[in-house]
Amino acid sequence: MTVPPPPGSWPPPPESGDNEPRFGEPSISPPPPAPSWDQLFELDDIRRPTARPQPQRRKPDPKWVLAGLAAIALIVVIALVVWLVPSDRGAESASGSTSSEASPAVPDPAVKEAQARLSELIPAGYPAGSCKPTPAPSFAVAAMTCEKNSDPGGPVTATYTLTRSRQDLSAAFNEIVKKSVTVECPGRIQSPGPWRRNATPQQVSGTLFCGMQGQPVVAWTDDARLLLSVVRADARQPTLPQLYSWWSSHS
Repeated sequence: MTVPPPPGSWPPPPESGDNEPRFGEPSISPPPPAPSWDQLFELDDIRRPTARPQPQRRKPDPKWVLAGLAAIALIVVIALVVWLVPSDRGAESASGSTSSEASPAVPDPAVKEAQARLSELIPAGYPAGSCKPTPAPSFAVAAMTCEKNSDPGGPVTATYTLTRSRQDLSAAFNEIVKKSVTVECPGRIQSPGPWRRNATPQQVSGTLFCGMQGQPVVAWTDDARLLLSVVRADARQPTLPQLYSWWSSHS
């Protein structure tokens, strides 16, 4: 006979030897067994963060190290060469300038011959030493500059140039005309225009020009001799008629 449980207690304790659950009663599972020490240590290992393996550093290849050192040495050598070469050139130029100052350049024989020929073509009336050679332009072989001519009506300054060809002579003469204000030559002579020597009135000797460059200027060519002559006055003398009269007797 089964004794009913006291009020407030449920479910009734099973009778001894009765392991089967009764109909309508919930089954109670036994609690899981406690983990062993080995299992606890395994769980602890799993929960611990795993350290990432550090990459191993490769040792530099000795061949590449030697190649880098060789490249650096080459760059240093090139820099030294570049730095030293201009210094040598500067020393050479300095020594060259010193030697040129010490010993003036010897004139070329052809240049000396051209200057001598030009000296013979210069009009009369210049005192000794008043005409001196000057560097010839590219279109000329010789040039000379003269100071005041001592003859009546003579120019204050003058330049005489021996050109290389008729074309050079014409081009140089045209440049003088361009740089001047053209005026009619005294006696109503055409300017620029042909001129003739008294000994050969039928033969044109060259071209004559009268103008102003602030002061009177007279220029003329001697076509047969390839000679260009330009004479000038200053602010006081001579006048254009006087300068033209001097040219008439000295051309």
